[in-house]
Amino acid sequence: MLLFALACADPDPEALLRAGRLDEAMAAHGARGGRVAPTRHLTAQTLAKRAQREAWITMPVLVEWTEAAALLDGVPATRTEELDVGFDAWAPLAACTAGRLRAPWRVVVGRSDVAADADVLESGRPFENVPYKDGRIVGTAAVLTPDTTAAGATALSALFQGVDHDPPAHRVTVVLADAEGNLMLNLTRRDGAWWTLSTNDAEAGAAWVLACGHAG
Repeated sequence: MLLFALACADPDPEALLRAGRLDEAMAAHGARGGRVAPTRHLTAQTLAKRAQREAWITMPVLVEWTEAAALLDGVPATRTEELDVGFDAWAPLAACTAGRLRAPWRVVVGRSDVAADADVLESGRPFENVPYKDGRIVGTAAVLTPDTTAAGATALSALFQGVDHDPPAHRVTVVLADAEGNLMLNLTRRDGAWWTLSTNDAEAGAAWVLACGHAG
C-alpha cells in the first residue's frame, strides 16, 4: 500500500513523510494547499526523522512547529533592552494576549536546553523535546485565518496553562508575532513569580505585562 501511495499521480504527503522523503512530502503538501516550510531547517529535519516512528507528527504539525522554531531562532542574542517587570502566572495572560494581538498572529514559548534533556531524535511524548536553534519549543498557538480565532485563543490558553503546570527550568523565551511585528521577551522564574530579563522592545514588553499580567 505504501509503494502504491507513493506512486500515485497525486502523491500522499503523509505517506512520503513516513517514508523519509521530506522534500517530496513538502512539495505534495504545498500542492494540496498546505503551508510549506524550509525542509533543511533543524526542526523540520528532526521531526521528519521522528515521523517515521511517531504518528503524531503530520505534515501540518511539522510545518507549524518549524514556523514556531523560526520565530524563536530570530530572537536576538545581543542588542536587547533590559526589562524588569513580573507576573504571578501565565494562564491569566491568555485571554488578554489573544485580544491584544492583531491577526494573523502566532505565540511561541521556548526554553533553554538543560542537562537532563533527551536527544532530540529520541522518541517521546507528543509535542515534547522538539528543538530550535537555542533550546526546546514548549508550545505554540496561532490565529492565521479568521475561522481559527476561537481555536487559536483556546490553544493559547492551553499553552499558558501548561507553562504554569510544568514551569520550564532556566530561561524562558516568548515571542508574540502579529500583523504589527514581533515582540520577544526572555524571562526567568524567581521567588514564585515570573520576571522579565530582556526584550527587543522594552516599551511594548512592559505594556504587555502591565496590561495582561498584573505586574508587581
